[in-house]
Amino acid sequence: MKNILRKGITLLAILTMGFSTLTGCGQKSEDASVTAKETEETSAPAKEAEDTSKVQKVVIGSGTNYNPYCYLDENGKATGYEYALLQEIDNLLPEYEFEYQSMNFDSLLLSLESGKIDVAAHQYEYTDERAEKYLFGEEAYTSYVTYLAVLTDDNTTQSLEDLAGQKVRTGGTTSATTTIVNNYNEEHPDKAVEIVATDGSTDEEGAAAIKSGAAKALVLTKRDVEKYNKNFGEGKDFLKVVGEPINDSKTYYLYRKDETQLQQAIDGALKELKESGKLAELSIQYIGGDFTESE
Repeated sequence: MKNILRKGITLLAILTMGFSTLTGCGQKSEDASVTAKETEETSAPAKEAEDTSKVQKVVIGSGTNYNPYCYLDENGKATGYEYALLQEIDNLLPEYEFEYQSMNFDSLLLSLESGKIDVAAHQYEYTDERAEKYLFGEEAYTSYVTYLAVLTDDNTTQSLEDLAGQKVRTGGTTSATTTIVNNYNEEHPDKAVEIVATDGSTDEEGAAAIKSGAAKALVLTKRDVEKYNKNFGEGKDFLKVVGEPINDSKTYYLYRKDETQLQQAIDGALKELKESGKLAELSIQYIGGDFTESE
């Protein structure tokens, strides 16, 4: 009897231990499942942060002194058509984040070459000299037709040939207008003009130069002439456009030669803004008319 009782107790103990072991395994499995789930949920923000880190920063260089395109307002804030358009482009390109650096016109291309900026935005017209060193965008965003502008009482000037030996204010040293007038001088050495490049110059200084006779002519767009008359004419026009265009072109963004992916992305956004009418809207708002097509 005692042997039977002892065997029963032993069997009961074994069954109890087995049940406890099975219960423990089940609990461990459940805990592991919860832990894995918690780990997955915890790792989700890290994955999200990883995706965010894939956004590429792009440094855009533009000007400080070319109203209404790119300039600093009275509070030192960068503003104008260039900046407003770039912000719209940035909104369409979630894979990029634009950062802006404002500098003098003739510092922009040096900064592009050295890698300090990734895009140069300052109403750049196409020239062969620029195309040799930089990558032009394929989508233009502003028409840019320049003329000789002289005082309204000047009835003798119609072309650069009429200005032989006279001072003509062009754009900055690296501007298309300076290049074009330089080319004219090389082709017409007997009727060359004296070029006054306007690096860092203001509109007010340009107006003062032609009023005082320090320059015989300026190279400007028609809309620039209208702006000069409005801002510095004291209620009447003092400048007029004469002759045929010095250059009939459009403006583009400039990149380093190896930045084809960035160029194509920005070109795509520009095309979308053209098709939606937003580009024309910005031109009217900031420049005073739709100058997105040929004038």
